[in-house]
Amino acid sequence: METEEEYIPRYEYERLESEYRRLMRKYEETEAYKEDLEKLVSKSRAPPLDCGFVVEKTEESAIVNLNGALKALPYGTLSNNEISELKEGKYVFIGRIPDRSSPSGFTIGITKIYDRMADLEVGEIEDLRQDDEGWIGEISTGKGRSKIYKRLRGDEKDKIKVGMKVGLLPGTSDIIKSYTAKEFSHYEITKSPEVSFNDIGGLKSVKQELINSIILPMLNPEDYAKYGERSRRILMYGPPGCGKTMCAKALASALPNCEFVKVGAGELFSMWLGESERNVRMIFKTANDKLEEGENDYGVIFFDEIDALAQERGMYTGSSGAPERVTGQLLDLLDGFYSLHPHLTVIGATNRLHLIDSAFRARFDKIIEAPKADEEAALAITPIYARKIPIDHYLAEEQGGEAEARAYLANAIVEYIYKDAYVETEIGRIKSGDTVTGRFIAQIFHYARDKALEERTLLTLKRGKINDEALRQMWQDERIAEILDVESKMDELQKRYKHIEDIGVNLELLKEGFDKFVQRRAEEMIVSGYEVLPEEDTGMHY
Repeated sequence: METEEEYIPRYEYERLESEYRRLMRKYEETEAYKEDLEKLVSKSRAPPLDCGFVVEKTEESAIVNLNGALKALPYGTLSNNEISELKEGKYVFIGRIPDRSSPSGFTIGITKIYDRMADLEVGEIEDLRQDDEGWIGEISTGKGRSKIYKRLRGDEKDKIKVGMKVGLLPGTSDIIKSYTAKEFSHYEITKSPEVSFNDIGGLKSVKQELINSIILPMLNPEDYAKYGERSRRILMYGPPGCGKTMCAKALASALPNCEFVKVGAGELFSMWLGESERNVRMIFKTANDKLEEGENDYGVIFFDEIDALAQERGMYTGSSGAPERVTGQLLDLLDGFYSLHPHLTVIGATNRLHLIDSAFRARFDKIIEAPKADEEAALAITPIYARKIPIDHYLAEEQGGEAEARAYLANAIVEYIYKDAYVETEIGRIKSGDTVTGRFIAQIFHYARDKALEERTLLTLKRGKINDEALRQMWQDERIAEILDVESKMDELQKRYKHIEDIGVNLELLKEGFDKFVQRRAEEMIVSGYEVLPEEDTGMHY
């Protein structure tokens, strides 16, 4: 039976034909979209076009520094988490991304965050000033470059102050980071140096001048402000080792909550133009700021060997000019010193007053001599060191007790030093007593102490009272007993002393110390021109 062909009405045929044409158009469009998408995917997978760092973030895009030019670029393929963590100064890759306004096109945007930060320029805030529109920072980047005058945003002003180091973003000079490192990390800074006036023998006139100049005005500020003359700029001079530094530290220790800053020429001078003067300014500014902010109650700035910082101008015409610039800066600071906090004191010390610039000397309120110790001063110095040594047991028995033995040693060594004799050297001769300073007396006592402690230690080892196996093995391996001639010393020590603690300092050890060092000390005094130094003209006569 023949199958009848299915009859399709004309209107249905026309509908199917129309549907077919519609599907074909959709297919052609899909193929076109597919081709465009493959192009976009291919382009998105291509290497980035460039790399730059973010200067500023906005809601829809970031301002990026591309080779010195600033461009606003969309975040592109970054996730929301990546956008939130993106920081100023962070490097990003720039590439092709789909264009939202054109489905078949592409544009330039941020494709990836790079794990690098831009190198910041380091500058220093030299001044902050305010005008009608806000705050302006004067920033120096050093090395001969011109200064930057930058208008500060609110957040920038809050996190900086004068003298602070800052990190600047290249191109815009935005302040990204502030550095609060201590300015004086390479100077000697101590709170209350723990040196008492009672620890300094002699120098009574120096102590009196310091107390009259600094301590009494602090105790009676009203009368001194009304009738007195403040003397907070003090220059001390005298031979090396006579106690100038000790006196300055004793003053700082006497004042409550006082910071002592000791500065030498080596820490100040720099190879960079202007850096030495800046170092000088920062010493005064930092000390003053700590007083203003209440961190310290008193402050003492001590310049050791100040003749190296303030030499007579014009003496060194062939130099870089740094010494003369530092002298000029110090002159300015001392001129304006009384505009600083009233509890700040500056003290200079020198062995060669005649080398200091005359105008600089005139800036000090008082110039105080720290004289070389005479016999009377030595009698005041020796008991201080005699208190700090072990005393020989037989000497104590002979003198009737330890206290009596210490007093005997203090007086006997002074009598030995100041005997009527000369020290002969290859370059001249000098009286025995003229070699003495407080530092030399300390050296003699330290020598005697060390010898006594050496004998105690050797006898301790000989009697097997050192149990550290590693130290005993080291002693044997290095043959230290031979180096110290232990065997030749032990027989005499064991015959003389029953107990190890009986060993101590006696007059023979002190004399041995003096005789050991006096020759070298005499040569130092002669070479320094002790007997031919010109009379020191202080420029002040009261």
